[in-house]
Amino acid sequence: MLSAFNQFTSSIANLWRQIKALPRPEFFAIRNVARSATMPNLKADFLAGINVALLAFPMSMAFAMKAGLPVWCGLVGCGVAAFVVPIFTGSSNLSAGPTNASAALLLGTFASLGAISPELRAEVLPTLVLMTGVFLLLASWLRLSGFADFVPRTVISAYIAAAALRVIALQLPITVGLPDELAGLNLFEVIWQILKSGKALLNPGLGLAVVTGITYFVLKKPYGTGKAILGAIAVATFGAIIVQNVTLAQGSSREITRYVGDAAHSDKAIYVPDFSAAKFSALFSPALALAVLIIIEGTANARASALKTGRPSDLHQEVFGLGMANLACAFSGGMAASGSISRSALNVSSGAKTAYASLFCGTVILAFAYFISKWVALVPLACLSMLVILVELELANISAIKLILKSGTQDRIVFLSTFFTALLAPLDVAIFFGTAVAIAFYLRQTSQPDVVEYDFSETGEITQRTKGKSTTGISILHVEGSLHFGATQAFHEHLRRASADPNLKVLILKFREAHHLDANGVLLLRDLAETLKSGNRHLILCELKPDTLQIFVNADLVSSVGSDNFIPWDESNPTAALAKAIKRARALTGESEAVLHIITAPHPGLARPASASGEDWQI
Repeated sequence: MLSAFNQFTSSIANLWRQIKALPRPEFFAIRNVARSATMPNLKADFLAGINVALLAFPMSMAFAMKAGLPVWCGLVGCGVAAFVVPIFTGSSNLSAGPTNASAALLLGTFASLGAISPELRAEVLPTLVLMTGVFLLLASWLRLSGFADFVPRTVISAYIAAAALRVIALQLPITVGLPDELAGLNLFEVIWQILKSGKALLNPGLGLAVVTGITYFVLKKPYGTGKAILGAIAVATFGAIIVQNVTLAQGSSREITRYVGDAAHSDKAIYVPDFSAAKFSALFSPALALAVLIIIEGTANARASALKTGRPSDLHQEVFGLGMANLACAFSGGMAASGSISRSALNVSSGAKTAYASLFCGTVILAFAYFISKWVALVPLACLSMLVILVELELANISAIKLILKSGTQDRIVFLSTFFTALLAPLDVAIFFGTAVAIAFYLRQTSQPDVVEYDFSETGEITQRTKGKSTTGISILHVEGSLHFGATQAFHEHLRRASADPNLKVLILKFREAHHLDANGVLLLRDLAETLKSGNRHLILCELKPDTLQIFVNADLVSSVGSDNFIPWDESNPTAALAKAIKRARALTGESEAVLHIITAPHPGLARPASASGEDWQI
């Protein structure tokens, strides 16, 4: 008991030493940029920062609307993230702020918590963003950022497509000027209510939405998405002001449509994180899902920018910067910060040279948010809702969905299971469920290890054993493929059949081509060794590579199998391990020495010695 406890504590200590030995992210990476700053680079960064800010400012408003939050949360989140991330990454590869996918996940989280008003959502937001930031910092500190690669692109595509439908269902009532009560319905219910509305659709809000859409499409092609959004907001806002003034001049005091209003001002939107255990428990899963999504978006965008610019990108440092930005957003009332593909691409194409470009961008956005908030308050909600819907339709990526659905059955099942789960359940559940389905398919594909049985005949020959034929006393199993927990049952069946032979005296397992052995496989081998030992039979493990041998030693499998029955792999002499295993088997059975001939080579790809002829060669 004491020795087991000491071994456990030793393992924990070794793990802690390995974690401490991992390289850590640099705290203020911007220092490296400051040392090499030049005036031409600063000028290029300033112009790039202004250009990205023109795109980010209106899009952050639209993403706040998408998440059902006050517009201020989007503006602050975008400005703070753009300013903080480069301080801790020192890189120009990533432009951070609210994104389409993160806003959709926020919306799903708020819905699952029953936060139905913008004020309630803004109250939940800081705690959620704080926990997300902590998860991101842990991922960067433990260098786990690469694990985001295990979330398939199929899952993300399905998640974005389903989120788009949910967001459109939320924004459509605002776009057509219908009551807020419709916001809790699904898309089909909303469309049905719109069709039943009749003359109620003839309202100024719908007119402003139509003007917004036309202006957006007219400006998008010549000026790009960012300037098209900014232009559409300006046209719709000035149009609403003119119509409102005409209405007032005619003696009517009612507002023709709903506006952003107080949601554009900080004193109506800032809350602090709630550190209660109940809140942490309720937000743990959504925060973890949001952190995974941010890692996926951030690392993918950083890689894409690095590929375009040729500048290196430390993904763990990028995730560290995103984690610090989310901590800052949590205490300033901002939305969650992720890596934006559109803003990162614009940053590169605008000629950004260093991380200062993002610093300038964040400064401009925060200045706009504070000094022109009274103008932002005049933006019609129908205008922002229409822009959210248009952006959603563009980001759904129909071509990628068609490609996935035309691919294999596995891809279709993963996509559809994620898609429908995202429609019916919280969005964070959909990400985990879709990933679990994809992993299950992978495990299923790798859970059938290839096991070939050989016999050692009385004449000293190794021949492949015919199915159903009894062994001659010494049986050899060549194991190839993964031996993770999902493959244990199939591996167990091969071992059961081999050990059930009444003529068996020694069972030799060749592990040269076996991979990913875990505790499940070790326990299976221990039970097999004990079973054979009880019948005065023996188990020999040969061709053990260093990692496999270390697992067996750590698990104390030696006490069950016997140290003499462990035969490691020798790269300098590929046939030596099997020869030693045969020699050991013959010694255990009391048989005399013999020349060993391999008739069917257990390793077909193994180079034959010069003395070999045809299919027969000697050890």
